[in-house]
Amino acid sequence: MGSYRKLFPVTEHYAYLNHAACTPLPQPGVDALARYWHDQSTQGVLSEPYYSEAIEQARHKMAALIGAEPSEIGWVQSTATAIELVAYGLDWREGDNVVTVYGEFPANVYPWLGLKRFGVETRLVQPRNGRVTVDDLALAVDARTRLVSISFVSFLTGIRADLPAIGQLCAERGVLFNVDAIQGLGALRLDVKEVGAHFVGAGAHKWLMGPHGVGMLYINRNVLDSLHPFSANWASVMHRDDYLNYDQPWMPSAARIEGSTRNMSGLVAFDAVLNLLLEVGPARIQARIMELTGRLIDGLLSKGYRLVSSTAPEERSGIVSFKARGDPMDLLARARSEGIVIAVRLGVVRVSPHFYNTVEEIDRLLSIL
Repeated sequence: MGSYRKLFPVTEHYAYLNHAACTPLPQPGVDALARYWHDQSTQGVLSEPYYSEAIEQARHKMAALIGAEPSEIGWVQSTATAIELVAYGLDWREGDNVVTVYGEFPANVYPWLGLKRFGVETRLVQPRNGRVTVDDLALAVDARTRLVSISFVSFLTGIRADLPAIGQLCAERGVLFNVDAIQGLGALRLDVKEVGAHFVGAGAHKWLMGPHGVGMLYINRNVLDSLHPFSANWASVMHRDDYLNYDQPWMPSAARIEGSTRNMSGLVAFDAVLNLLLEVGPARIQARIMELTGRLIDGLLSKGYRLVSSTAPEERSGIVSFKARGDPMDLLARARSEGIVIAVRLGVVRVSPHFYNTVEEIDRLLSIL
């Protein structure tokens, strides 16, 4: 992976081990942004057809990355936006319920709680030892459960959910399956068809290495028409340029949920980054991240630190969380003084390397613990 390291200018200044928070934009994205803003400033609307095509190319690349069809990918602002579109787009009935997990990031809780005004109950399953099993979820699902929503990877513990097993549970019970994928997608291989997801949302600014303000929502084609495009606008219909024809059907794709003014520059940058992700390949990226996090886990255990993350291969991810000795903020400051970027969440130290990081950077962190 050494040949790719030069594409990340952040490495000239830091051992950046905080991709679960925000990625440093790689050079291909920076270059694409520079070209876009130059053309926008010198050509204005004349450059729009070219960059609109780039956005559609990005849609095909995003679909290829997750095993979807391009028509099943809609561009959104963030993971939170993706979840909101699902939560407020479905046709709920009083007495329905949603099953999710206590300990989810709030973006995967508040939209479901907001359905209370429609008479919809949100059930928060309590984790045991930092994880929720399929059996735990099954106990919470009943005849009025419409949807199960869970994170691919926990933002706090880094524990990976068993998405195929949860997808199978949902299929057997006739329940919709929503995945908050932001802490896994880009670090771990994900095939949306294999896991049986109906909806998958993720912002691009973490493991997908894109800019802020860009995200995607996968909508399985079989449930597209069950999701009302409550954000409908003039760009949501079949013939968007037929301005005065108000009696039009929605676009027959997930693009119907996109706003009329997309984050053009962000998507152009993300298109360039997707080229990099596909070139390296999800399998190679995952293997490299598992190598780096494995070394970190071994080092932490040898030093007597208490892990919050799992050591089980099937539960590991790009996130390694552990308890500090003393004030974790002191460790955060010490790391920063050494040019090492990590994070603290809810009193837990969180480290999250990507594929371009090195073993030497992991060892630098271990050396100050």
